[in-house]
Amino acid sequence: MSKLKKIMRTVIIFLLSMFVICFLFSLYKVWTNEIAPTQILNETGLYFLYTIGYGALEGDSVIQNILAMVGIISLALMTTFLTINLFWRLDDVKLRKDLFYEKGHLYMQFQNKGRAICDMKVTFVLYDEKTTANIEEPKEYYMPVLVKHSIWNLTFDLNETFWYKTVYDLLTLEDKKLYCVFSFVDTVTGQSSIKVEEITKENLRADQGLLEYQEFIKPMILPHQELIAIENNGNLQLEIQPQETIMNYSFSKKADDNAFVMAYYSFHDAYLNLEKFNRETTYLETKMKSDDAICLKIEIKLSNNNQFTKIIPVHQEEKNVRIDWKELPEHLDEVKEICYTIFKKENQLTGTLEIGDLKVITK
Repeated sequence: MSKLKKIMRTVIIFLLSMFVICFLFSLYKVWTNEIAPTQILNETGLYFLYTIGYGALEGDSVIQNILAMVGIISLALMTTFLTINLFWRLDDVKLRKDLFYEKGHLYMQFQNKGRAICDMKVTFVLYDEKTTANIEEPKEYYMPVLVKHSIWNLTFDLNETFWYKTVYDLLTLEDKKLYCVFSFVDTVTGQSSIKVEEITKENLRADQGLLEYQEFIKPMILPHQELIAIENNGNLQLEIQPQETIMNYSFSKKADDNAFVMAYYSFHDAYLNLEKFNRETTYLETKMKSDDAICLKIEIKLSNNNQFTKIIPVHQEEKNVRIDWKELPEHLDEVKEICYTIFKKENQLTGTLEIGDLKVITK
């Protein structure tokens, strides 16, 4: 029914447009006193029939040529529009532009309201208007066939860098645009169709309506309970408490100054990917407290064997230890270890260090 309405609307618009043009020519002849005002409708009717190819005109050859050209162009355009509306399937495939956010995933839906289609491909492009360039590599999804009146549900994991950055940029930056390009083939006619839709932050939905920044941007938490102990000419016991892990360490007097103990997070089985976070607004933070003033060495080791090192003074008063991502020399796309290391120092053979959860925070 919607397709029939569009066809009727297209025909009516073109016919009315041609009638208006013919009326203007008749009005011109009234203005030049070639016909009386009472003849304007009759003259317009003759022009209109001539324009659509069902009449003849006598007199001014210039008007005849102009109306003939208007008729040819208008009828050609109308035929093209009718062909598109009759055979193209763009109206049959409905895209729900809303992206629904729930528990770290996004959900989207395509609905085929007509006969079967095949080779359905959807490409999402994140675009930066300032640099007039795409951000990241576009994401593509493929569906071989959608039968009549079927639905294609898409699920996107926000652990993927593209989708996390996309949502973050849409919520925080006005110059970022997300475009959805989808195409398919009609299984009956073989006709290919393609359509482009812009998805804005108003299309990011949650349970309570629009997705809010505070709901989406939450710290990534590495629990202190996951810390692993390692010793090198020292002794270390990890005491797990509800809010922190306590490193109880000791060194013998005979151990050299290179002796150390370490508590660390290991991601060797699945590297920790942090490249999705905004480098300028993200930092790593944890709470620490020591029974004596020490210099703690924090190391972030990458899969390519590069590492970032920072010496942090820790003392008896609890403090928030913070490392800004922009301090680091490169993006942390594959982190394999995050280490807290204590070296033996003169007159410092035993001690304790309290360590809370490690958080990746974006502001």
